[in-house]
Amino acid sequence: MMDTAEKVLDAMGRAMGRFSMLRAGDRIAVGVSGGKDSLTLLHAFVAYKKRAPFPYELVAVTLEQGKFKLPVVALEDKIRALGVEWVLRDDTATLRLIAENVPHGCDVCSRHRRYHLYKIASELGCSVLALGHTADDCAESLLRNILFNGRIASLPPTSLSQKGSVRLIRPLIYVTEALSREYARTQGFLPIACVCSEKESVRREIREFLDSMRSRHDGISDSITAALGNVNLYTLFGENLPDPVCTEHEF
Repeated sequence: MMDTAEKVLDAMGRAMGRFSMLRAGDRIAVGVSGGKDSLTLLHAFVAYKKRAPFPYELVAVTLEQGKFKLPVVALEDKIRALGVEWVLRDDTATLRLIAENVPHGCDVCSRHRRYHLYKIASELGCSVLALGHTADDCAESLLRNILFNGRIASLPPTSLSQKGSVRLIRPLIYVTEALSREYARTQGFLPIACVCSEKESVRREIREFLDSMRSRHDGISDSITAALGNVNLYTLFGENLPDPVCTEHEF
């Protein structure tokens, strides 16, 4: 039976293999927010080097957005102990909002964070930006888009920046929050939470709903993950679709 570390590396390998996330010689900027998922991703990337079919480089990137519950420099020793370069930059746009006491939600922070991470990755000569979104994040994104944005969409495993110079990958899409939490515990991580995690939000409501469903029904997480790769367009309301092929006997 696989231990927690093997489960994470196996799930990560399946995702990277299925979606061709890496290429030989890639330099990867790993977005490290301080949470358990991003720390799990960075640690797993280091461990995965032993089984990867080709070499790659890693650099950890952290953005200071003024919302960490502990000084973010506490991450430095743990990251450098992994033999990984750590780059810490200020997100001036979000810090300005805080300094001026301008109300804003997580969507604003996320948009600023993504912009700066792409920019920093490019400046550091990285070909890839890796984020620690898990299977649970993908499930939450799917429900949030259906319920509030009127579309069926989630977090793609891979995508390109608008300029096409940096590939975005999410190697933990097959890793559940529970597995990531256990991995972080066994590795002795000290996650640094964001103050926004304590606020009431739609995301928190969806997460609590999914947690409730999982507690009463086995296989919920696996089913949602499978559904994201098993899309039947002909059962939806999409326009300009070709006529479906009849699979029943015609009489």
